[in-house]
Amino acid sequence: MLRVMALALVASALVMSGASIAQTVPTTAITPSPDMTVAAFLARVDQLRTGGPEWTLSPEAGELFGAISAVGKAYRQTLADRLTAGQPVEACLPPEAEIESDVLFAHLAGYTPEAAARTTIREAFSQLVRQRFPCR
Repeated sequence: MLRVMALALVASALVMSGASIAQTVPTTAITPSPDMTVAAFLARVDQLRTGGPEWTLSPEAGELFGAISAVGKAYRQTLADRLTAGQPVEACLPPEAEIESDVLFAHLAGYTPEAAARTTIREAFSQLVRQRFPCR
């Protein structure tokens, strides 16, 4: 589960990344979804941060965090469904595993502006899980 307080701590690390990406993304309000791009997500987070340290408590921040949570739940379900069906899986995510928000944000901030503009949150999350929990 994402921890709101950890997001506040890592938000400062996103200043440079979010600012450079924000130049290529419209700044109008967006409806968060698993298919939004990393660039759009980071630009919106950067925009919300201008509201001060309480930005993580805003309804829109809650929607952004909800989109990430939905991606995580759907990803976990997909892995479980594939295992039940006897199909190979791309990651071996332990049942109790959580991806901390600082790890997620560092991963998202690591995308180049070009890659962030074409990579969805769903794809970025999948890449992160494959890196952190490979099947051995």
